[in-house]
Amino acid sequence: MADDIRRALALGKISLLGHSYGGVLAEAYAFKYQDNLTHLVLASTFHSTKQVNEVFRRMKAAMAPELRDRIDKMEKAGLFGHGKDWQRNRYSDEYMVASWGEGYFPYLYQRRPDPNYNPTAGQVASWELYRTMWGSSGEFIIDGNLVSVEYGDRLGSIHVPTLITVGDHDQIDPSISRDIQQKIVGSKLVVLPQSGHMTFVDQPGLFLKAVEDFVRAPRS
Repeated sequence: MADDIRRALALGKISLLGHSYGGVLAEAYAFKYQDNLTHLVLASTFHSTKQVNEVFRRMKAAMAPELRDRIDKMEKAGLFGHGKDWQRNRYSDEYMVASWGEGYFPYLYQRRPDPNYNPTAGQVASWELYRTMWGSSGEFIIDGNLVSVEYGDRLGSIHVPTLITVGDHDQIDPSISRDIQQKIVGSKLVVLPQSGHMTFVDQPGLFLKAVEDFVRAPRS
């Protein structure tokens, strides 16, 4: 199923870019179909949920005590089943603002904060899917089925030319990208300055140049 679109469109070999969870999917594709790839670009992504959870633990520990206490209180009370009938199967607005807004925003954007960003926009997410993947314990620990993402021992099997990009203030800490780069022989790492998770917003020119230079470079 993962290769059906490429084959249906008769694309031949492709360059594949995945950002965040999309990068996890790109890794999984490469494990099975790397013969169909010319290049692989892994942007602000991860290969180990354990490592991401450790990043989130440190992120939470670095919060202002008032914010951390507020988040802890809501998580301890349980994040679902509150409010009006139409609100019970999602986070409360208060938790969305505290976690996705106050907690995450400094790691999402740096140079060009999005003036349209709205942490409560997550109300329209597919919550059944989100809780299956992420879990139900809150934003600072993944305990859904993404815990199966432990690809460290498999990254060495990737031999297609690989570029890894990450922001220097990324929600997915640059240490994770450095680990990926060490495990994929011959891969290239670009850390974008003054950038959060949305590197292509903070540094669109640098991001596009890094990708274009990589895919257009002559192969030895």
